[in-house]
Amino acid sequence: MDKNRSMSGKVRPVTMKGFSLLAGGSGYRVHVIFQGLAVGLTAGFASILYRILLGQAERFSFFALSGEEPIPIPLLVPLWCLAAWVIGRIMEWEPLARGSGIPQVEGELLGQISMNWWRVLTAKFLGGALSIALGLSLGREGPSIQIGSASGKGIARLGKKDTLEERLMISSGASAGLSAAFNAPLAGVVFALEEVHKSFSPLILLSAMTASLAADAVSKYVFGLGPIFSFGAPEPLPLGLYGYLLLLGVLCGVGGALFCRLILSVQDLYGKIAVAPRYRIVLPALAAVIVGPALPLVLGGGLPMVEHLAHHGGSLGFILSLFLVNLLFTAFSFGSGAPGGIFLPMLAQGAALGALYGTAVAQLCGVDPSTVTNFLVVGMAGFFTAVVRAPITGILLITEMTGSFSHLLAVSLVALTAHMTADLLKARPIYDALLVRLLRRSADSRGQRDLLLEASICPGSPLDGRAIREAALPKGCLLVHVLRGDEKILPRGDTVLAVGDRLIALADGSRARRVREVLLELAGVPCQRGRGYVPPGEGEDDLRDAGGDRRGE
Repeated sequence: MDKNRSMSGKVRPVTMKGFSLLAGGSGYRVHVIFQGLAVGLTAGFASILYRILLGQAERFSFFALSGEEPIPIPLLVPLWCLAAWVIGRIMEWEPLARGSGIPQVEGELLGQISMNWWRVLTAKFLGGALSIALGLSLGREGPSIQIGSASGKGIARLGKKDTLEERLMISSGASAGLSAAFNAPLAGVVFALEEVHKSFSPLILLSAMTASLAADAVSKYVFGLGPIFSFGAPEPLPLGLYGYLLLLGVLCGVGGALFCRLILSVQDLYGKIAVAPRYRIVLPALAAVIVGPALPLVLGGGLPMVEHLAHHGGSLGFILSLFLVNLLFTAFSFGSGAPGGIFLPMLAQGAALGALYGTAVAQLCGVDPSTVTNFLVVGMAGFFTAVVRAPITGILLITEMTGSFSHLLAVSLVALTAHMTADLLKARPIYDALLVRLLRRSADSRGQRDLLLEASICPGSPLDGRAIREAALPKGCLLVHVLRGDEKILPRGDTVLAVGDRLIALADGSRARRVREVLLELAGVPCQRGRGYVPPGEGEDDLRDAGGDRRGE
């Protein structure tokens, strides 16, 4: 096969420089570091501007809806409806700015969609600020990830980078966006590996780590060195109380599964309403006018709610009302298609559930009331893990947000219990489900670029000890390199694979998503993405290639 041609016969948009990058030569590693630094500084600056803008918008919503002198209702209602209509028109202008933005980033990296980077940035800034100003229960973290990714893509396009470098810069921008939003550089790196790519890649790790640290440096320069939560980390929970954590983990798993299904059900409900999408955001805007004066803590991203529960607590009835109202209002706000995320709102719901459980344990079981904050902290990690199904990200995120590793054991126990419970309930990870819906809507216009994919063979993989010609590789997949330590092996039919080998494969752009799923599963990395949806032309029968023409010579 001509090395300058793709499997479909079109010119391949991956250069030899891309192969060299994946092979990890020292010169290219230095190149990746400087590239990650540029993306991190740019994406971090953009995410910080967005964070400042949304902070001002959130303060305005509290003042307008629940302040000492709120805007009069006769003026408030038409003003809110007009602003919601403007948001709807902005989303019509750039549909890929809807929602959190994380599924859009994952779809972009799979070659299934293509963001117009400057339109996404414009729509996300304007629409996101207006949505928070209206008091909608939406977070800044998902949009910050998309803003970081769009910034990375913008740098790649302006620098005329090839496909692989563009994907690296998009991934690095995602890490930088999360890092700047939460002052959490480690969580930003792990999020790119665990959630966005669902596999470990030394190249992505190097690029994402550089970008994440650069963005964190900019964030700390602007906002200070302290963690996001002002209450810090309470004293570690005594080991004798760890039995209570198991039940909390189960509750977080059930609550997270309920949250996922509620988000998707409300989206379906909006789809059945005979109202043009541009007017749907009017509904949660009016709901904010009703809910805001009565329960202002549910407005905005949820950070004030977490801080209030940590500092002041509340009765069981009050905390339960916060949890339920915030749960429903978040689903109602997000389902409308408004530009905002569910990252911080889900942490707020986990905090409320943890505080509710801790208060109940303190009142009914005689546990020291000062431990309620401990249950609040671990509840956030458990709820996040149940919803996103990314336990390592959840554990690191809460650790960095509280500024202490003293709760690592408790947080890990609750997160893993919640993960197992959500799995048993067959709740689909929220971003996987949202990605499937996004790809359904964009199936006719999805990208056709050939993409380089990477997977490392794990212990227990069916590929371990098997020759390439015997491996049931997915159709549309061509192995181009096998990296074993520092050795670069040109794959042939009799090449025997082993644990630790890094497989570099070229995937047909129209099948990239499913090829990645099957390749990761063969490598021993279970992948839940995309179950239940097969794009046109990708039937289950053609996922695997019975012939040997794509398995090496």
